[in-house]
Amino acid sequence: MKNLIFVGSILLASAGFAQAPSNSTEKDDDPNGTICRIITETGSRLNRSRICKTRAEWAEWRRELRENSERTQLRRIHPAND
Repeated sequence: MKNLIFVGSILLASAGFAQAPSNSTEKDDDPNGTICRIITETGSRLNRSRICKTRAEWAEWRRELRENSERTQLRRIHPAND
């Protein structure tokens, strides 16, 4: 019985640490805030670089990446008549 209470109290104590912070600040939504990410080169486990951009620049990068992916997929479906 003591072991069950001990394990239960440890689980309850650790559950508080696992929760994500619930409050968001205005700084999180700032488009000029800088975010740094580590980018791994495709095909390599060792070649990595740290890239820092603003939130707006990362959003633009994701948009361009998505557009390029969609364009590539459409070319596979409807190849140009050359």
